[in-house]
Parts: sequence; C-alpha cells; structure tokens
Amino acid sequence: MKDRMTDKSIRTNAFVRLLFMILFFALFGLVRFMVWAVVLFQVLTHLFTGRANQRALLWGEALSDWIYRMMLFMTYNTERMPFPFAAFGPQED
Repeated sequence: MKDRMTDKSIRTNAFVRLLFMILFFALFGLVRFMVWAVVLFQVLTHLFTGRANQRALLWGEALSDWIYRMMLFMTYNTERMPFPFAAFGPQED
C-alpha cells in the first residue's frame, strides 16, 4: 500500500489534531446535509429530465472526496487535512 505521508503533510501534536478533528466532525454534519440535497436534486432531475445533472454529479464527487479525505485524517491514515486546509474537490495524489 502506498505511504500516505507526503511532503505536503502537516505534523501536529495530539491536542492540536484533536481540535482539528472536532472541527472536521462539525463540518461533517453540514456536508451530510449537502449530500442529501444533492441526492434529492438528482432524483428530481432524473424524474423530470430522464438524466442526471452534470454539475450536480461534479458537486457530489467533490463532497464524496472531502468525506473520504476527512475520514483518512480522522482515522490517522494521513496527516494531510482536507478542505479548508487543502483544495476542494477531487485531487490527484
């Protein structure tokens, strides 16, 4: 498995990391609401147009990527913090 630690990683002590984890967990509540909004919008769009909205697809992908990166940070799989400390949206590693 590829080592997730990179030159862009930020080393933090346990207390500072805990503060960031609390911040990200609070943001996760907002992101969950946004995911539901995208889901409902896509269902309605599909019902009325017969296809998914391309912009909503990109937004859903960006939200999913943020959740993935946040979970990696919270479970100590990486030192790289997600948005707002990194770019938003899918990223190449």
